[in-house]
Amino acid sequence: MNYSRLLPAAALLAIFITGCSSTNKPAVTTATTAKRDGKLFVVSVESAPFFRHGPQTGVDPDKTLSKETVVKLIRPSFGYSKVELVATGEQGYVSSEEIRPASSALLASVSALKADPLATPSTQPSVEQFNLNSSDPRLVPPPEDLPPAELPAPAPEQ
Repeated sequence: MNYSRLLPAAALLAIFITGCSSTNKPAVTTATTAKRDGKLFVVSVESAPFFRHGPQTGVDPDKTLSKETVVKLIRPSFGYSKVELVATGEQGYVSSEEIRPASSALLASVSALKADPLATPSTQPSVEQFNLNSSDPRLVPPPEDLPPAELPAPAPEQ
């Protein structure tokens, strides 16, 4: 038997099988995108236009953000990035060139503001409470049907 003809076919088959095998490689993402998504940024210019529904030519911005305004980056983009204002939760668009990553000192001050000093952690699991004596019509059972007004006469007793 002539194995010289089968050798190239076997090598090609081996390459094909190993090339199709799955590996546990992590997904490849760009460092800038992975680092920037969902992170806190600050306005780096004196004032930055903020658009609620995206920038449009000939339209004035909905508001102007001052320098060091903290925003959460929702979706980065080359022109305008979608952000959320940390103070109000309002979402909109700001120029990507006018924001920069927030410093660690600024992040610490923002997280300190978010923490409620009056809140006490509960040691017991939360239990749902229901008011069963409610007059809410959705919780009141429907009335029972009354018997018909014309009842047959009772049978005479014997």
